[in-house]
Amino acid sequence: MFISRPSARNPASGDEGDASFDHPERNGVERPYSYNAAIPCTLRVMRNPTRRNRNIGTAKSGHGQNNRLTIPRPHHGGNVYWERIEKATKVKREVSGQTVHFFVQPTLADYVHACTIDDIVHLLSHVPPADWETLCAIVLRQPRRKEETLSPVWGRLAYAADLVNAHGTLLYQGPAIVLEAHHPTGAWEFGRNLDPDDLKELERLQRDGHRLRTEHGKHIFENTVESCRTTQLHRTLLHEIGHWVDYLEKVERPADSGLDWEQLNDRYHQRPSREKEDFAHRYADQMAKELSDFGVIPFARVLDSESLSRDGLQLSDFLPSET
Repeated sequence: MFISRPSARNPASGDEGDASFDHPERNGVERPYSYNAAIPCTLRVMRNPTRRNRNIGTAKSGHGQNNRLTIPRPHHGGNVYWERIEKATKVKREVSGQTVHFFVQPTLADYVHACTIDDIVHLLSHVPPADWETLCAIVLRQPRRKEETLSPVWGRLAYAADLVNAHGTLLYQGPAIVLEAHHPTGAWEFGRNLDPDDLKELERLQRDGHRLRTEHGKHIFENTVESCRTTQLHRTLLHEIGHWVDYLEKVERPADSGLDWEQLNDRYHQRPSREKEDFAHRYADQMAKELSDFGVIPFARVLDSESLSRDGLQLSDFLPSET
């Protein structure tokens, strides 16, 4: 900030100016310094205590980072959260000459496993065994509520899973399919801005029997046990098998012929996820059409209380609660 002062007398211009600045004394007060009008005088702007940093209390300053809603990770071990299957019951079944290991977790009071072991065995028995060779583990998992809030899925494929119990003891190592338990009267919400993939998923959910309603511009699908079973048994299970077929064709079988497995595996996972998802969707649609043409699907839910009792499973994990 600059303050202009009256200029001194300029004899050349005839301007008298303010001659008082030429004298060391003014109004009888002696000045201890000499004033030079050619040098501007600056004043320091005083600190305003009402002003504050705009980043205070925001994420830029770290606010909320210590209590951010995330899926917890264990302090020991490197297992992913869905690899920890506490209190799971292990069941073995022979399907098309292969031993399939089922791991079934008990469900919460308001959750249910839509697919039974007998449902999955019946479907797998009509899928070509070469398409799911060495894929010998299926997990019926109960997700935690925080996991369902932050990362809801119908199922997933693990190319190399290390399934462990609550104590970290290894239960199974190898490829596995994980099917999540769901709330039989829950809902899936889609926002207003939908990309082409979201629109296709909306059509698939409608075909599976989920009830659609629109509220405030959002698309909300309401679940039933039958609609969840159709989605997981006729689509998700076949979709994950499609991922495994893609992996067999591009990694495992070329490696058996002498190619470098690590290089093939790296190339496979470097592919765009869109390309891998399109392959799995095509496989699931084609296989579902073939099974439907042969009359394999749809079929009634196989829920045998005696079979569940022999396997050490609870009927309540597969039936919705009455409350």
